[in-house]
Amino acid sequence: MFMGPFDQTVSWSTESIIGSRRFIERAYRLQEKIVKKYSGKTDIDKVLHKTIKKVTEDIESMNFNTAVSSMMVFLNEADKVSEIVSDDFKKFLLILAPFAPHIAEELWSDLGEKKTIHQSLWPKYDKKMVINETITIAVQVNGKVRTELNIQANMQDKDIELLALSNSAIVPWIEGKIVKRVIYVKGRLMNIVV
Repeated sequence: MFMGPFDQTVSWSTESIIGSRRFIERAYRLQEKIVKKYSGKTDIDKVLHKTIKKVTEDIESMNFNTAVSSMMVFLNEADKVSEIVSDDFKKFLLILAPFAPHIAEELWSDLGEKKTIHQSLWPKYDKKMVINETITIAVQVNGKVRTELNIQANMQDKDIELLALSNSAIVPWIEGKIVKRVIYVKGRLMNIVV
């Protein structure tokens, strides 16, 4: 399912199977980090909810390769933390089950679950957890990217404009010139025309 879009032809190659095997091995090793509750602050639950949302949408649209890719992103983030709560691991197993049913069932059983994973309810994501708090936008002067800004996702357009115009990487490009227009493409870029 990871080789490419389901509705397109791909060249079958046994060489690429090693990537799938590594993915399953990483998912299996994740059980070594299971704890009852987090001892410190972690953002892994936010990543998990974004992954649940993406996998759910991708399964519905039959984009299995991007669903697997988003689970790989989750595993990358999970590798960075020292612990994962059992309930979060179970949610991950539930979204993994359609893609790797045998290993998901084994890990599910190892967690003490009596009922098969395939009869369990699909996890729901928390809408508050999937909203990005900060975003990165490109800032251009006359169409050329000069810097990037990390801003709050809910920041007002005027505040973003003021922040961009006062940025140390932008000031030399607009100093002594008249700003004719500022074009802001929400969540993506700001172009300052001088």
